[in-house]
Amino acid sequence: MKHCVVLIVLAVASVGLCADQKAPKADKALTGRWTPESAVMAGKDLPREALKSMHLVLGKGKYTLTNGDQVDEGTYKVDESEVPKTITFVGTKGKHEGKTMFGIYELDKGTLRICFDMTGKTHPTKFESKPDTESFLATYHKQARKMRALRPAGTGTEQ
Repeated sequence: MKHCVVLIVLAVASVGLCADQKAPKADKALTGRWTPESAVMAGKDLPREALKSMHLVLGKGKYTLTNGDQVDEGTYKVDESEVPKTITFVGTKGKHEGKTMFGIYELDKGTLRICFDMTGKTHPTKFESKPDTESFLATYHKQARKMRALRPAGTGTEQ
């Protein structure tokens, strides 16, 4: 009986160790602050002025989308085994709270291209946003991490 319990514990533990090893790789590549270079909603380009107040932060399976003073937050999951790769956002706060948005994405160095079906029905199959659809297509550029200024010892706020 003890051997059965040990085998069950080992089996359960090994499932956790073997589960989805691709997720951390994808999440690491997506982690950061992204600013839009272009965006199209239902076939219409968003004005450049509107893009200046937008940014997307991704990391550890969570997203924050800021558009001016509006903030959306939620979770995301990626599937790198699909072609194109898929991403699913689930809103937990803000305009998209309780909504699921299915998307596809491609990542090339510091550029993220993403397309969502805003109806919440299915993942898009192409990177396009046509009139009379609820599709959103955007190209984001990853912002470089800001280096903290190094202060000489003894110049901080230590007491």
